[in-house]
Amino acid sequence: MESEIERNSQDWFRFMVDTNLAPGLRALGFFGVGRRFRIEGPRHWGEIAVEQSRSFTARAVRFTLHIGVMSRDEWAEQLRVRPYYPASEAAKAQWMGWQAPIGDVVEVGGFPIGELWWELEVGRPFQALAREVLMMVREYALPAIRERMEP
Repeated sequence: MESEIERNSQDWFRFMVDTNLAPGLRALGFFGVGRRFRIEGPRHWGEIAVEQSRSFTARAVRFTLHIGVMSRDEWAEQLRVRPYYPASEAAKAQWMGWQAPIGDVVEVGGFPIGELWWELEVGRPFQALAREVLMMVREYALPAIRERMEP
């Protein structure tokens, strides 16, 4: 593990995403870099975005996941109408499909749990945290995405 002396919370978060979350999402069939990952269907795109809380300290970062599905036709239309927007920001600002925070698809006793945030502290091992996040994607987010990607 790398020394915590050399990393702040932003660096530690980026390190966890790059070394644990991104490879785990790719193993589940997603592609992408940074904090946005997509999965392709015949007529839709599914997406997972890792969103960091705006409030963070030098020692910790809170983060959650947002999931969504957009038809390829809607995506192509957005690019045709607004080709001057950067692709990632255009998709976020002009999203026309389904989207939700992960807490809306994670259910306990048949009810969504609502907000779901994780916290990463600088210097603490994050493998178990990354496994938990990926389990939530595999068990809840991916089935919700696939269900909405059906033709």
